[in-house]
Amino acid sequence: MKKIIVKLVLMASLLSTSLAFSASIKNIEILGLNVISRGTVLSYLPVEVGDDYDAQTSSKIIRVLYKTQFFKDIEVTEEEQILKIKVTENPHIKYVDFLNNSEKVLDKDTVKKVLSSMNLTQGKIFNKKQLDELIEQVKSTYISQGYHNIKITKNIEIDSQNRVGIELDIAEGEIARIKTMRILGNKVKTERELLGLFEIGEPNWFVLNYFTEKDHYSKIALDAGIEALKSQYINSGYLSFKVTDVKSELSEDKKNIDITIQIKEGDKYTIGNIIFSGNTLNKSDRNLTKLLTIKPGKVFMRKKIINDIKAITEAYTDQGYAFVKVDVATAEGKVDPVIDLNFKITPKKKVYINRITITGNTRTQDEVVRREIDVYEGGLYSDKALENSITKIKRLGFFSNVTMNVSKVKNFSDKIDLNFVVEETKTGTFSIGISHSNNSGAAFNLGIKEKNFLGTGNVLNASASHSEAVEELSLYFSNPYFTQDGHNINYGIFNKKTDGAELDVASYKINQSGGSIGYGIPVTKNTRITTNLKLSSRDVTCGATFAKDYEVKQCASNDRTEAKLSINWSSNTLDNYNFPTTGDRKNLNLSVALPVADFRYYKINASKKRYRPIFKNITLKTNSKIGIAQGYDKKELPFFERFYGGGSSSVRGFDFNSLGEKYANGKAKGGKLSILSGVSIISPLTFIKDSSNMRISAFIDIGGISEEVSSFKASNLRASTGVAFTWLTPIGPLGVYFAKPFLKKTGDKTKSFEFTIGTSF
Repeated sequence: MKKIIVKLVLMASLLSTSLAFSASIKNIEILGLNVISRGTVLSYLPVEVGDDYDAQTSSKIIRVLYKTQFFKDIEVTEEEQILKIKVTENPHIKYVDFLNNSEKVLDKDTVKKVLSSMNLTQGKIFNKKQLDELIEQVKSTYISQGYHNIKITKNIEIDSQNRVGIELDIAEGEIARIKTMRILGNKVKTERELLGLFEIGEPNWFVLNYFTEKDHYSKIALDAGIEALKSQYINSGYLSFKVTDVKSELSEDKKNIDITIQIKEGDKYTIGNIIFSGNTLNKSDRNLTKLLTIKPGKVFMRKKIINDIKAITEAYTDQGYAFVKVDVATAEGKVDPVIDLNFKITPKKKVYINRITITGNTRTQDEVVRREIDVYEGGLYSDKALENSITKIKRLGFFSNVTMNVSKVKNFSDKIDLNFVVEETKTGTFSIGISHSNNSGAAFNLGIKEKNFLGTGNVLNASASHSEAVEELSLYFSNPYFTQDGHNINYGIFNKKTDGAELDVASYKINQSGGSIGYGIPVTKNTRITTNLKLSSRDVTCGATFAKDYEVKQCASNDRTEAKLSINWSSNTLDNYNFPTTGDRKNLNLSVALPVADFRYYKINASKKRYRPIFKNITLKTNSKIGIAQGYDKKELPFFERFYGGGSSSVRGFDFNSLGEKYANGKAKGGKLSILSGVSIISPLTFIKDSSNMRISAFIDIGGISEEVSSFKASNLRASTGVAFTWLTPIGPLGVYFAKPFLKKTGDKTKSFEFTIGTSF
């Protein structure tokens, strides 16, 4: 009995003690908040109103709130069942500035991304640990770019509103320069050839090195070069090639680096047997073999195998097998360095197109884009057709970028949706103003040229110009999809007055009025034939000297009317409208002044432009053009229909219309034969971050004008070389070129610089 009484007394004692130290919370007060809201703090608390408060509660609250890193001091008390939490906030970031940093290493976008990823942007709570991590990351970035003497000083200031301003003052120091760079272990390829795969290396000739900075060390560039080295060997059949060691020894003053790369070339492998397995469907081994560029006994080249996988894949995707899988299993020969190949084909299901959508076309109508797409809703998927569709859309010149997204249709394994995403670009030119040209003198002009009129894909050109040389009013309209089959129609009217004396050709004046209508049909997906009929009337007035001494017969003629029929064949496989990198553009035109009117002559013009990529971002352009003109039916070719040469659209470096034979007064006479050709190496401006709308080129132009077709001589040719710059600016296309003639004769009029600009919308 006594034991029971003792236990009851102890339990009562413990209960009374517990009640003495535990009470329910009636209210929570949070003191010291400045930026952080009361609701944010309450969301982190482990207790709420109505919960019991005891000696452990304050420790839990302090521990939880410190973990948020919002506060640098926290105090928790309880009075009369009111929980009081007093806090001192950590400062909030007002700004983080980088001082004296190199744009080559840390540009503005990179800084912005790094600060955002580490929560060190404006308004975020300052965290010293994160700032220290940022400094270490920046140092590592600089060191990887060769700045081994990098030093960063941090300056932190807290204002009266508890906001912190952070300045990171960067002393970059000199970049480490490559003193020596060696490759050891090579036997098949020369060291010079291998070192040429690296963007960095021992310094070039000092003047050249100033621009190339070849000896500036960068770990990123070194790693990229090593990958290029591996690819070079593996693509040449050396499958066991290895880079066994890379040593980068930094001098004590951290200014010079000696690099040594040790390699092991291994054996050169050839291709053994080639077999096809899996489900090849309707394609025989013989047909599949024809798609391959690799052959048994030839050197194993990884690039060719990758291309062959793509060729086999395309052969199946063009039949609707969008998700075909082509794997290559390799087996090494037991004795000789030979690789057997097994192309395993898994076609899966045929895939059909469910929906085609177009987004991003804020101005251009859907139909304009859709008619360039070679697949249709409900039809079979085709990789080649879709690639060709993207090229055709780019070729329109209406969009700066074109991409395509493929998404599977939910619950249907054999259906996909296609979304073509386009970015509109400026397609028209509006001009109004007063200008002066060396070619035509002072001029007033007002005009509009729009190749995507009201987003319909139609062309509208309307202009009015007045200068010392030319007065012109014209209106031209073209509908490239007059019919669903792609037939096009065009028509226009014009009035043009020309003063030849002001164009530096001869002393005559022409007043011409007329109109034209044309119709074109597609022959293939890339070629078209167009016919055009132009009816006009000319009043020709010759100067006294010109009529008496130069063109006696023609100036005395009463010929006025002209009915010109033109037949034009064109082919276009360019991959882009503004800046193509691959493809051809060909044109063949025959124009005949029909005998139903006064003038009787014909012209044949043939031209070709070819673009080919030769290196990364480097395009080779070749162009050629030949023109032949003759009169017929005992009539001369009108002197104003002769060919002229020189200037920005001909042989740059020579003055406008200055090539060919001259009259006694020094004015250009023109000719019946024109030959023009040129080659250019084109590149974006790689030293500018975004140069997608800029191109720079080095060129050679050559051409000449011959008075008679049969009298053409090499001495008629002129040639120049130079550089040109093109920029599609927000206010219009800008072009500049500098040219220096290297094939010229005494008396030639040269022009080394020309600048043009228009206004686009």
